[in-house]
Amino acid sequence: KGRSRPPSGPTLSRARVTSEPVTGEVTEWKGKYGWIRPTVPVEHPQAARRQGLIYVSMSDLQGGLEALTVGSLCQFHVFC
Repeated sequence: KGRSRPPSGPTLSRARVTSEPVTGEVTEWKGKYGWIRPTVPVEHPQAARRQGLIYVSMSDLQGGLEALTVGSLCQFHVFC
């Protein structure tokens, strides 16, 4: 039945790529996940995927946030 996909999703173990927070703009929010365009492109082999957009899950949000607003600026760390 079709080809199998590698595991994905917000519960996978990840390693932090950035030592300092990155700034970016929320370009899309779909209820439980969205995409952020970093102000300065992230230097990482996988950074060119998805036109440089960074995936963010609702489970990544801190400070009691449950959603992001399209067009808002945010600070974050990049994980891979």
